[in-house]
Amino acid sequence: MNPAPPNPQPDDPPCNTIVFRVLRVKQWIDPDDDRRVKSEAFMRRKPRTLDNGHLDPGDDDGLSVFDSFHMNIQACRADEGSRSGHGIASLHVGTLRSLGLEVIRDPQDQRKVLITNMPFENPNEAAQEALLDRVADSARIASSERWKRPKATN
Repeated sequence: MNPAPPNPQPDDPPCNTIVFRVLRVKQWIDPDDDRRVKSEAFMRRKPRTLDNGHLDPGDDDGLSVFDSFHMNIQACRADEGSRSGHGIASLHVGTLRSLGLEVIRDPQDQRKVLITNMPFENPNEAAQEALLDRVADSARIASSERWKRPKATN
């Protein structure tokens, strides 16, 4: 049984909110069913030390997704700036909360939402892997349009 979803704060997105996850990696889309997003698309990056000694916090504060109330699909794609993308998936905040996930407004960017207790990449724990699978099963491809990183100009 899943834990009760946390009570949202007044500024947090309501349960009927749709959020968008940019699919930056082609392998995040199931090659056998291009309407299905794989669980890897929802794993948080772990903090790590870069070669230059600086700390990359990864997704330590939570998995970042766009709030559809503040950002439509085209705006999400444009916001990615210099990154390529392979599509955009949608998730329902109420479904995420029913899975026991905490979904809060990003205090640094009001257009975004953080899923703070989403598992980190390669969790190697059956319960966390099952949670990621349930999140992936609930996701829908909102846009399958791909875009390329703009070419650098000299």
